[in-house]
Amino acid sequence: MAHFDPKTYRNALGQFATGVTIVTTRDALGLPVGVTANSFNSVSLDPPLILWSLARSARSMAAFEQAESFAVHVLASDQDDLANRFASRAEDKFAGLDIGEQGPPFIQGCSARLICKTRHLYEGGDHVIMVGEVIDYESDGKPPLLFHGGAYADRVAREAAASAPPVLYSVDGRIATITLNRPETRNALSEEVIGALVAALEVADGDPAVDCVVLTGAGPGFCSGGNIKQIKALTAEQQMSPMQLENWYKTQIQRIPLTMERMSVPVIAAIRGHAIGAGCDLACMADIRIASDDAVFAESFLRVGIIPGDGGAWLLPRIVGLARASQMMLTGEFIDAARAERYGLVSEVVPGDALIERAMALAQMVAQFPPAAIRKTKRLIKDARDVTLAEHLDQAAIWQGVLQQMDDHREAIDAILEKRAPRFQGK
Repeated sequence: MAHFDPKTYRNALGQFATGVTIVTTRDALGLPVGVTANSFNSVSLDPPLILWSLARSARSMAAFEQAESFAVHVLASDQDDLANRFASRAEDKFAGLDIGEQGPPFIQGCSARLICKTRHLYEGGDHVIMVGEVIDYESDGKPPLLFHGGAYADRVAREAAASAPPVLYSVDGRIATITLNRPETRNALSEEVIGALVAALEVADGDPAVDCVVLTGAGPGFCSGGNIKQIKALTAEQQMSPMQLENWYKTQIQRIPLTMERMSVPVIAAIRGHAIGAGCDLACMADIRIASDDAVFAESFLRVGIIPGDGGAWLLPRIVGLARASQMMLTGEFIDAARAERYGLVSEVVPGDALIERAMALAQMVAQFPPAAIRKTKRLIKDARDVTLAEHLDQAAIWQGVLQQMDDHREAIDAILEKRAPRFQGK
């Protein structure tokens, strides 16, 4: 490494995001020791101090407690395999690496490396907080390896570039079709699917040429709910605090019900196979739900020790009633398509090979009417849940006054009187 320059170090701190970090040292016998760091951060520039924490139960704790120095390595974006090795319980994590013979083991090819002198150790409950003074620093200018939502961001980007889009969007006539496109996970709601779904819904709602949306899933299932691997990673790997988890729900899956609630264009859910957990709730967000005869529904959150975090406890009772919703949510039982139809969870059950055809037929029935009237009708239904009858009638009178001044209203009347098909212009 070059001689430590405090000014260069200060400038560099503002130029790279802290990513996956490995801290290395040597034990009393001079053998290399390395761990992935928790809570690595810069806390002072004069003197240049950093801190990180290590679980008191860690096998490497004794080595770091007695070490006079250690090295912090911010891994580069192509070092995800190395990150996995150091996060595991592998016996020789340094196998095949040129780490040098003196001082803290040195990992090549990183985004940044900091050599630190141990300054303080503080008790932090089940962790020990390590504070080090930076005595040498080097950066190769490579982008750091970032870990988010249970996956390495750079690997996700590489895989996404080589794979099919997570959500498909198409428009035929005045009908948009949105298809969850991760059949290998039964269309689980991973972060990439959530983002793409919200974007597709917003595009459809903002397009005046779209009068109805059909929402479905690719492959044998509609949606299997939350991505279990990503959910596990939030606590097991990223060790998110309660506040961080709260923020994750608000900035991720809760975007879907809020987007669906704002929409004025009607949504028809065409459900085949599993609609489980958040997948069942996603179906509940639609205005019309039809199912294939192989559809299965469940409010399965208690099976994994959590609650519906996406609005399911608000949506389901309004559809099937409090008693049936409580039974579904408190037992986690699976209900078939016939029972879902009896509950009113779906309005129709059709053979699997007729599902999309029937959904498109319903969408065509919706889209035959004046566009503005379609959207106002949906909003009138939605808003009626939360207002008094008097408030509802006031809203209806206001909107009726607008609609009856539109060209499409006059065209609808003329077409009926003249016994011909109407030609609506959305005006």
